[in-house]
Amino acid sequence: MRLFRKSGGNRTTMRTEEPAQGLGLPFDDFRFESRLVWIFGSPRTGSTWLLNLLTFPLTLTTERPSGSKLVRGAPARVAALPINEPYLPNHLTPTFNGFAEPGDPTFVLNPLRADDPSYFFSDAFADSWRPEVRRLVLVRLHAQSELAAREHGLEEPVVVVKEPNGSHGADLVMSLLPRARMIFQLRDGRDVIDSLIHAQARDGWLGGPGGVTGIEGESERLAFVRRHSRLWVNRTMAVQRAYDAHSPELRWTVRYEDLRSDTRRALRPAVDWLGLERSDEELEAAISTYDFDSVPAHARGPTKPLRAATPGLWRENMSAEERRTMEEIMGPKLVELGYEV
Repeated sequence: MRLFRKSGGNRTTMRTEEPAQGLGLPFDDFRFESRLVWIFGSPRTGSTWLLNLLTFPLTLTTERPSGSKLVRGAPARVAALPINEPYLPNHLTPTFNGFAEPGDPTFVLNPLRADDPSYFFSDAFADSWRPEVRRLVLVRLHAQSELAAREHGLEEPVVVVKEPNGSHGADLVMSLLPRARMIFQLRDGRDVIDSLIHAQARDGWLGGPGGVTGIEGESERLAFVRRHSRLWVNRTMAVQRAYDAHSPELRWTVRYEDLRSDTRRALRPAVDWLGLERSDEELEAAISTYDFDSVPAHARGPTKPLRAATPGLWRENMSAEERRTMEEIMGPKLVELGYEV
């Protein structure tokens, strides 16, 4: 596999020639690769919701070796398997400077040391490490998908991998897997920050004992807003690089706002694109099962993972200074993506 490195300004795009031969694995690696679907974007974009909708009637569980189980009594056929955040990009291309300005290549470690022959993932030895990393990814995911397929009586199902927290490495992952499909899960970055700050507040579902140190006070909130606004822009740019470099027929964009306003209309084209052969009844069963409004009141709210599902709440929840900070950092990217600033 040959690697081409194209640099321009502060961005580096990886493109590859597809391998002419397989890896000699005990399964058809090209065929399996074409069954993979990666969801990238950012945390708090509704990626868990989208994963559940696409893989219904299977849902995630940590209680079974395959990581999936059937929704009890679901009137739908199993056609896709869910895999929840394997954190592959976090290991292959870790973030290096979470405070990096948008577009700064020091956001992740790999570009910093790509020209250093001693760095494990150095460009000088890309022909050696890239095929082996690709092999590792395919063998690992194939093992889990085969186990799940046996559990649920399936043959060659689609495998949907949700990886929002690894979106900064989307360009590397997708360059290793040119036959896989990619979904760009997009949401207004200001709503992303609003949701994150609720999750990591002192009384949030990620704050306090066992979680991150809870955020409290105006200065801590503003520092959080500034850092995660930069993270959102850099993650989004990384996903855009991966998206632009990937084959047009193998990529799809889903906006959270569209999915929320008319779930059926936003979901049906994506389901058809994946070849999941869902009937209208099966699609409606998935939508109604995961409808936010059907969640009991005690299981949703500002301190819960299922918070509000209402686009634009950042206008009410964030202070004037926090709103200014978000728009100073994210504004150009928001406008580029079609959001009003």
